[in-house]
Amino acid sequence: MLKPSVEVRDENGILVAEFWDCLRLDPAPVQDLRARFDAHVRDGGRADLIVDLNGVGFAGSAALGGFVGIHKQARQKSGHVVFCNVDPTVREVLRVSKLDTLLPVTADKAEALAAIAGGGKGDPGTESNPLQASKPSVSAPSPLGRRRKPK
Repeated sequence: MLKPSVEVRDENGILVAEFWDCLRLDPAPVQDLRARFDAHVRDGGRADLIVDLNGVGFAGSAALGGFVGIHKQARQKSGHVVFCNVDPTVREVLRVSKLDTLLPVTADKAEALAAIAGGGKGDPGTESNPLQASKPSVSAPSPLGRRRKPK
């Protein structure tokens, strides 16, 4: 049986979180991410985070609520949370719940890194913020439906 987990690493001062073995994203790995994000910020790290949802086909309300909490903490520290590689089903949940206006989505990690690098000016929703200036794109789902953490 697969054990959902989150791998978090620092890429040039920006935390990048990748979820593994999470076809259905449960709250536990999101809570783990929040604890790691809290520790990173508490230790003086930047409050910028990229959440790579490649392979995640469903995210419930508890997981999404965890992401909203992380977003609020990041904003309090003038940081950003950007999602990438979001499955169309998860994207639709974000749209219906109106969280797509709060949690920006990019096509891939490179675009998310560029958005954060250029998005430190202004607030989300303003013309000066590239995180909200362009329409978010939807990436193609993983051909396997999920990815497994390499051994």
